[in-house]
Amino acid sequence: MNTNRDRIEAAIGQVLAKASSWIKTTDGRLQFVDPVDDIEISAHYGATHMAASMILWGNCHQDDSMRMRGLALLESILDRWDTNVKLPAFHFDFNNFALCLVYDTLDKRDEDLKKRICRTIVRTPDSNHQTVNWLPMRMVVNQHRYEWTGNDAFMAKAKECATQIQKATYQDGGIDDRLPRGISFNLQYDLATVAVLQYANVHGSKESIEKELGFLLNAVAPDGDINYQGRGTNQIFAWGLWIYLLAASGQEEMLVSALDFLEPKLSMMLDNNNMMLNGWHGVEKYLWWDYHYASVYTAHLLLWLVLAYQDYGKQKVIPKIPLTPDVGLHIHRSDKFFVSWFEGRNEYLSEKGPAVSCVWSMNAGVICKGAFAPWHGAFGNEHSFDNVSLANYCGLIEVQNNKDISKNRIFHRLFPSAGPKKFWLRELPVFCPLNVAERDGALTITWCYEGKEEVVLNVPSVPESQQCEVLADGKLQPLTLIGKIRNQYGWVNVFRTRPMMASQICMIIQ
Repeated sequence: MNTNRDRIEAAIGQVLAKASSWIKTTDGRLQFVDPVDDIEISAHYGATHMAASMILWGNCHQDDSMRMRGLALLESILDRWDTNVKLPAFHFDFNNFALCLVYDTLDKRDEDLKKRICRTIVRTPDSNHQTVNWLPMRMVVNQHRYEWTGNDAFMAKAKECATQIQKATYQDGGIDDRLPRGISFNLQYDLATVAVLQYANVHGSKESIEKELGFLLNAVAPDGDINYQGRGTNQIFAWGLWIYLLAASGQEEMLVSALDFLEPKLSMMLDNNNMMLNGWHGVEKYLWWDYHYASVYTAHLLLWLVLAYQDYGKQKVIPKIPLTPDVGLHIHRSDKFFVSWFEGRNEYLSEKGPAVSCVWSMNAGVICKGAFAPWHGAFGNEHSFDNVSLANYCGLIEVQNNKDISKNRIFHRLFPSAGPKKFWLRELPVFCPLNVAERDGALTITWCYEGKEEVVLNVPSVPESQQCEVLADGKLQPLTLIGKIRNQYGWVNVFRTRPMMASQICMIIQ
């Protein structure tokens, strides 16, 4: 029987075989060329992560050919470094971190390259923002700079990164992704922060992550999914990090569940040059954020799978499961039902709330998962669709339109030629208090609406048949299948009530 480590090795083989084919000779140098955009995304970090993956994996398996190929790509990256760092979107922390990983694995054969990496990282700045999931990488990089130079300013920067991460962390272990807290939270970047902290601990740091790991374990859906809430919904970026965190911290049972979720979807994603675990083709970039590239996220996945294999079981962690949802992610879990709902943040539509993030029942499996999609403004302008973003929301939507009063019999007699000149519809998602309760084998989700407009209950459902009934102020409301949409996971069926005036709307799942 394959062990979890064997399964990680098999996944590495799949990703490595695909991503290696993207290394091309361009203008006389090796480049890591994106299969969709047909250029190297040099401002991001795909190339450095791919080179680091090949060097580390070559070392693990005494595969000198693999190692030399990775070193050749790395030399090309370093040759172009001074040009690439001037690109507006250059990801300093990611790239510096990848070079540090390579430095740590090099030996006496590579003394000149080690010196070159050291010089490059010492003179290259950190990223100039405080996005929290980047801070653990910045911390590791500055620890390396301090070890190489003895300059106390670098250690001060590393300690400041740790301080900022603590400021973003709630009592339950959840971690916001922006400071001040209240701007952005999502599971993907929360676990990214914790995973890199775990890497730092494996390699000498002493950052406490017991409650942070417990928070994440508590959030895992019954199908093994950890990445169903917020901006990162179903993106592959989370999964190498999650496998690493579980593998390095000794969470064997949850690692089985994570691999069970990942493995069936991985080949499909790779075949489609996608960066989400769904069946959509990457060339569409369907529901991608503006900053997404298949090569970048695939190389990121590969590197963290390699690190998971390398650091397997090296730093056991005993998690502390949270008792209260301080970060705002509520979990209801029983043998029959699972519901996750989020109180919301300010910046992104996909992280607004209160909003249902996931509903699962023992009888139907996943009913709905993920909320909204990229929206205009903050990196959501190019690959999303407004109607899909709103329809991919399990909750209340206010509806307004220009009702045609000309069809009133009396009005029509007085003004026979009158009629609407334009036809329009306005839909507005409602974020109102909601409650979840389970009683007598049934789950009830209740929205408490205080507005004055007509609302519909919108339910994007994986099952094609109705799994629930709806009561509006105690009166049964028909729930009708009105169409299908593609969301971040696949095809879902959109059910809606008719417009209604009510203050308490209940969805009951038997």
